[in-house]
Amino acid sequence: MKKTFLLTLMIGVMGFTSNIFAETIEDIVAKADAAMKAVKTCSYDFYSKERFKGGKVISSYIQFKIQESPVKKTYANSIEPQKAQLVYIPSVQSKVKVKKGFTLNLELTNGLLMKEQHQTIDRAGFGRIRKVLMTSIDARKGQDLDKFAKITGSVNYDGKDCYRIEINDPDYKIILHTVTPTQTSVWKLGDQLAIPEYKIKELNGLSKDELTPGQKIKIPSSYAKKTIIYLDKKTYLPLYQRMEDAEGMYETYEMKNLKIGVSLTDADFQF
Repeated sequence: MKKTFLLTLMIGVMGFTSNIFAETIEDIVAKADAAMKAVKTCSYDFYSKERFKGGKVISSYIQFKIQESPVKKTYANSIEPQKAQLVYIPSVQSKVKVKKGFTLNLELTNGLLMKEQHQTIDRAGFGRIRKVLMTSIDARKGQDLDKFAKITGSVNYDGKDCYRIEINDPDYKIILHTVTPTQTSVWKLGDQLAIPEYKIKELNGLSKDELTPGQKIKIPSSYAKKTIIYLDKKTYLPLYQRMEDAEGMYETYEMKNLKIGVSLTDADFQF
């Protein structure tokens, strides 16, 4: 009888202790925000899948080296036939230096750079995903975060123990938006509202980036209807992100072989 009581008591204490130390989604989001903000240098292998018009999905593999202050970003795509190197150092010039057999200097959103791409090179790193995530969280201030963001388990990703986090936006829809004077391109609009620029162009059949103040266009109400994130339990950095709209998978981004605080020199940002 005493043994049974003792065992029951031990189980109860263990359960109580685990509840005390279990992290809430609020704790995890706050730590992830701080962790992403703290990254100064990093390198990683980037795997992406992006859906384009007609449902076509394009996959790519890119190697990144990034310094956040002053900003320096380098991109190397070693897969043929897209083999190319890109360097972006805005303190030196606003354009992207491109080497693909020969050298070019192109605007960030140049059509050659954006062919079969959703994102510009300046989005590499954690700044963009941090803005999208925190914009989604901030939109629900005062609400119960557990109602739309949940820890759905753990997963081993790239040899790391990760939280599997699922974010669902029950209010996701396509809305009519009036372009403001500060939203004169799809990139400015997308950056301000933290929504996908390619989706804006797709919804409105736009072939160009320019927008006119007062113009009425269709836009998604948020970045994604559903987002799945694998968050490293040790570093609190997102290693995997899958975004879905009403049609299913829209973007999947993976960071493998991620190294934080790497030593980078000028040589890392030169051809």
